[in-house]
Amino acid sequence: MTYTIETVSPTRKTLVVTVPATEIAVEEKAILGEFAGSVRLPGFRPGKAPADMVKRRFAKEIGEELQRKVASQAYEHAVKESKLEVFAAVGVDADPVVSGKDAVLKITVDVQPDFALPEYKGLPITIPPSEVSDADVEEAITELRMQRAEYIVVERPAAAGDYVRLNYTGTLEGKPIAEIAPDRTIYGTQHGTWEEAGSTAAPGVRAVIDGIIGMKAGDQKDATQAFPADFEVPALGGHTATYALEVLEVREKKPAALDDAFLKSLQCENLAQLHERVRDDLKSRAEQESLGSSREQVVKALTAAVDFPLPESAIENETQSLLRDFMERQMRAGATEDDFEKRKDELFTGARQAANGRVKLLMILLKIAEKEAIKVENDDLNRRIMQEAVMTRQRPEQIVKRLQEDRTLLGHLQRAILHAKTLDFIVAQAKVTVAPAA
Repeated sequence: MTYTIETVSPTRKTLVVTVPATEIAVEEKAILGEFAGSVRLPGFRPGKAPADMVKRRFAKEIGEELQRKVASQAYEHAVKESKLEVFAAVGVDADPVVSGKDAVLKITVDVQPDFALPEYKGLPITIPPSEVSDADVEEAITELRMQRAEYIVVERPAAAGDYVRLNYTGTLEGKPIAEIAPDRTIYGTQHGTWEEAGSTAAPGVRAVIDGIIGMKAGDQKDATQAFPADFEVPALGGHTATYALEVLEVREKKPAALDDAFLKSLQCENLAQLHERVRDDLKSRAEQESLGSSREQVVKALTAAVDFPLPESAIENETQSLLRDFMERQMRAGATEDDFEKRKDELFTGARQAANGRVKLLMILLKIAEKEAIKVENDDLNRRIMQEAVMTRQRPEQIVKRLQEDRTLLGHLQRAILHAKTLDFIVAQAKVTVAPAA
């Protein structure tokens, strides 16, 4: 068996492998023996049918198996002898393998890029302060009380922060917006909907959210809304709509009392224990944010420090994965196929750009992991499975079974663990500066 290498690009090679007829004959004989020993033919006991009869009866199946085995052996031989660091096999181009003739197979592979690692130890990073002040603790406790707040009906006009139940109808030049944009009801007509007066976080119509301030139950009025030219609903972009508002009820948000019942609901025996728990939670959250910031800074520094060609198959796979994840999230949020079709070029360009960054980082981290002998241990895999079980509310054994059945999924999980371990190794080696408190 001989081979030559053709260079398609710095990261793509074609292995041209010639398999002599003598080797093909040996492999064909072995395959024929396997078939003859296992198939059943009328009039013959299992394994006793004549080889030539088996060959005629199962010519198609034997030919397919011969093609597969010769291609597999050719690939393994050429990769081993060439010492190429293959990232992924891209494709095989070969005429049908037949007995009595040499076979020539062209096997295209993407290889690991060859580049010098940038300096990755002692990278400078700046992290936010992790100290938790008494004021931070009090603010967090107030937030907990607001999460368990009561909503008390009031007769006064609504103030910012009150919750208001209302009806509203939008029109554009006298025509109901519900007819102009029937699939976006939030901009058209709503009955008995609740809005937080003056909220800056609410996704509703600004004219409605601000307009209800100063209105009390039974009040009616009109409010206008000017939509920007590039508004997400093209039919409304650049136009000014009128909204007829009718307030049905106003409720004041009253935070939960800091009493025994409140403490018990949080499984705290007293106020001191609540303060201690909240402080610990805030500190843990600050440490996680610090770690996230550190990782981001390390990633930015590493990817900016070196440039090299990337395997095209890796870019293609990552681009498709990013697009798939994005579309699934958006469809759960109500997006349609038409929405994606209108933005397909923009989405593809953005996904490919992000894929380039991800694949580049992966190549760097894989090389660092190899140099530092960082590996995925069983304990690492078990921890990740337990985390996944908690997040998805599955039994760990369910996840293990799925990984055993899908080796590709297992490979992805192992790669993600190695990625995280290597990144954390680099963060641990960084030169850290704590930013001054705001």
